Amino acid sequence: MTHKKKNFDGGRALVIGIGEGYCPSLQLPSLVRKDAEAVAQLLCDPTLCGYPSSQVQLLLDEQATKRNIVDALRELAVTANPDDTVVIFFSGHGGRKIDAPEYAGYLYPADYVPGDPDGTGLLAEDLTELLNAIPAARVVLLMDACHAEAAAHVKAEGESKGMLPGFRDPALEKLSSGNGRVVIASCREAEVSMTSSWRGHSLFTHFLLEGLRGEALGADDGTVRVLDLFTYLSEQVPANPVDKRVQHPVLRARMENNFPLALRKGGWFKGEDAAAVQATAPALAAPAVEPLTSNSFTIDWRNVTPVMAQLYPSGPGHNEIWSRAGGDPSALSPAGSGQAAWHAALRMIHNGGGGITMRALLDAALDDFPGNGQLRAMVRRP
Repeated sequence: MTHKKKNFDGGRALVIGIGEGYCPSLQLPSLVRKDAEAVAQLLCDPTLCGYPSSQVQLLLDEQATKRNIVDALRELAVTANPDDTVVIFFSGHGGRKIDAPEYAGYLYPADYVPGDPDGTGLLAEDLTELLNAIPAARVVLLMDACHAEAAAHVKAEGESKGMLPGFRDPALEKLSSGNGRVVIASCREAEVSMTSSWRGHSLFTHFLLEGLRGEALGADDGTVRVLDLFTYLSEQVPANPVDKRVQHPVLRARMENNFPLALRKGGWFKGEDAAAVQATAPALAAPAVEPLTSNSFTIDWRNVTPVMAQLYPSGPGHNEIWSRAGGDPSALSPAGSGQAAWHAALRMIHNGGGGITMRALLDAALDDFPGNGQLRAMVRRP
């Protein structure tokens, strides 16, 4: 099989996350900021989505004013090319007037003033015009936008100063108007969008990240395609309710095909030769590794921690990587997640516990991410 260059040069993104940047009465938990940071990091990762980092803009909290959001969208209208794919991710507040037409809705920038949606909110109709001005053939709007109160609680509330949370279906239809325009929203009109503190992200964003990491399966062509991603979200999000509340992601689209949204695991094909993958993978600094022989495998576990935390951000239980590598799940600490959990688990391996070896764990991870240069360097695979 002919091996292709590993990048997604036509990928551009604007990633917005507003949590603690709102006024006190609207502030959201800090995980909303983490949602946006994780999406931007994933898109720029050369071993995963492959977007050029210079083409991904991140606006967090106080940076995400109405003016800055509009300016960033106008910049995409100037810089994007007709063959590009543009992703816009928004995590924060959204709402609509009680007595407004069904197609009217607002995204709330960081400087939104309650009671003044027309002056300080971003109207769906205006957002539609800004999206349609982008010349890219493919524009995808990902919205995890409702009202959140605290981690593991509802991301929506009742009416506030004449406003209701969320968008109605006609507003989503308007946002998706125009060829090659896709809107994926976190929940149906009558549902609420949830956050999940133990996952460290909003429920929708957690599975969005999983899908972009490669869990959204489709054609084996080294890419994550937009409809495959939505299929994955529509299966996983409802199957994992928070506080017994179920939500269903919504798709609104004007497109002719199931187009690629990003690279899948760095553009890896199942049938590719591993050496070809490594030959085109970006050069990454290898952690300090002791000489490897047939009978020993020694590596500083502290160098492994950030790599595993990036690939399996929920901790050793993520995608059952620990048990798939032969580890004993009961040996894991029930407390903590992410990098802290990996720190504790890898230190346990270092001390001879957990019923697992470092080599077995890294080999299992490399089965999941065969194009990851850091993993390959650790196990000294060509």
